Amino acid sequence: MAAQVEAAHRLDWMHGKWRGEARMKMPGAPEHVVVHTERVGTLLDGTITVIEGKSFNPDGSVPFNAFAVVSYDPQTKAYVMNSHTGGRSGNFPLAVSETGKGYSWEVPAGPKARVRYTAVFDGTTWTETGDFVAEGQPGRPFFKMVLKRVGDSDWPMAGSMTRD
Repeated sequence: MAAQVEAAHRLDWMHGKWRGEARMKMPGAPEHVVVHTERVGTLLDGTITVIEGKSFNPDGSVPFNAFAVVSYDPQTKAYVMNSHTGGRSGNFPLAVSETGKGYSWEVPAGPKARVRYTAVFDGTTWTETGDFVAEGQPGRPFFKMVLKRVGDSDWPMAGSMTRD
C-alpha cells in the first residue's frame, strides 16, 4: 500500500473543486462551449484517486458527466484510469508526467485511430486538451478545458457510512 499511496500523491494537485470553460469542436458541427467542473479526492487510505467531471450548458442542463478511478499497480509500476461516461467505460493507461503536474491518456477511436488527452497544471490552472489522432496524420484538436481551483472538497469521504 505504501507504494500506491506514494504514487497517488503525484496527483495531489488535482484534489479539490475546479470550475472553468470547456470547448468542443467536432467536424461539421458548431463549437460547443460549457461551464465545466471537476471534483477530485481520494479513497481507500489514499491509494486511489476519484474524479467526477460534469459540464453545464447555459440553460443548466448537463451534457456531460464522467466518473473515473485512478489507481497504481506497484508490480507493473503503472497507473490505470477506469473511466465511465455516457454508457461507455474502460481501463486506460495513464501516464503521469515526470514533474507530477500533468498526465496523458488515450482512448481507442476506431481502426488505427485514438483520442489523446493531455493535461498540464501550471500552479494555478488545470488545462486539458483532446486530439483525434489517426495513424500517419498529425493530431486534430477538438477539445480544450481550462479550469481554476475554486476550493477544497471533502468528497468522496463526506457523508460516508459510519459504524452507528
